[in-house]
Amino acid sequence: MGEHIIPQGYKLVIGRRRTRVVTYENLRIQTTHPIKEDKPKKIKPSIPSDYAAYNYYNRIKQRRDTIRELAYNNFEHVYSILITLTFDTTSQKDFTIIDNAHAAFKTFIQRVNHHYTNFRYLATFNRQRNGNWHYHVLCNFPQSTKNKTIKELWGNGITYITYLETQSEFDTGVRYLISNMAEAANDTKGKHGYLASKNLERNIVLTSYKASDINEFDEAFVRIMENNRKILYSTHNHLGVQGETVNEETGEVANFTIPDQELNPALEQAGYKSWDSTFTYLSSAARFEEKFTDILPATPRPKKFKRAGRKKEKDNPTPPVPE
Repeated sequence: MGEHIIPQGYKLVIGRRRTRVVTYENLRIQTTHPIKEDKPKKIKPSIPSDYAAYNYYNRIKQRRDTIRELAYNNFEHVYSILITLTFDTTSQKDFTIIDNAHAAFKTFIQRVNHHYTNFRYLATFNRQRNGNWHYHVLCNFPQSTKNKTIKELWGNGITYITYLETQSEFDTGVRYLISNMAEAANDTKGKHGYLASKNLERNIVLTSYKASDINEFDEAFVRIMENNRKILYSTHNHLGVQGETVNEETGEVANFTIPDQELNPALEQAGYKSWDSTFTYLSSAARFEEKFTDILPATPRPKKFKRAGRKKEKDNPTPPVPE
């Protein structure tokens, strides 16, 4: 397994409304597989000391970030509403079973797509007090949408609409989706924690150390440098000590490192220096909305009329059948 150190690198995470920059100093990269530390993961004291619980804890954190990413990349408050879908307790189906609930939700989405074009949605789900699942759905129905329309399309119980008239209300709606998902974390192990339409756009990630990204990276980096930037925070990771060695036979000077070694007086006198990797996280005022498709509301499809049957010819009635 080889190892390569990038003295200085950048990663750009470009969203529709937010651009983040990460600068890497002394980034350690494994050359045969993705970056992974060759040491056990540190488990936080508040997390049960088993890897299954730790991994699921991290998965929930990733889901929260993903919901924020999808919400802000694909929806705007002027073209969005938040709808709540519940199940009637008198239904013959058991909607305490998540697979039954998801099947009903899938049917609802199919009905919506039958009547609307350009429909987008992002949904989380949780149990009600009666044990049935219910859904909170951020979608691009226009603000003029009535609850009666949603209820007819749903057909399984009570529905509600929350109109997101300001950016603040939109932000609150996104946080509500996340909290709704978090409350169901124990019941959704092994399941998807959220549901989303396939046409949602993710962040664009560009790195300075990948040949496939270099042209697009250079173009984006110039725009970032032309705009204001704000340092969010920095993290440091101790890598060891580094210095130089001289080949006594050839006189060639080469860099030499001792990974995970603390600098002591003997190494310091020998010319070694402490060696850290530093990650600096910044936000940038640069906007890249042209890299994403326009945000538009769902549009009703033209109504399809059934072909009219033949009209009876009143002028030439069918003669009676002779007896």
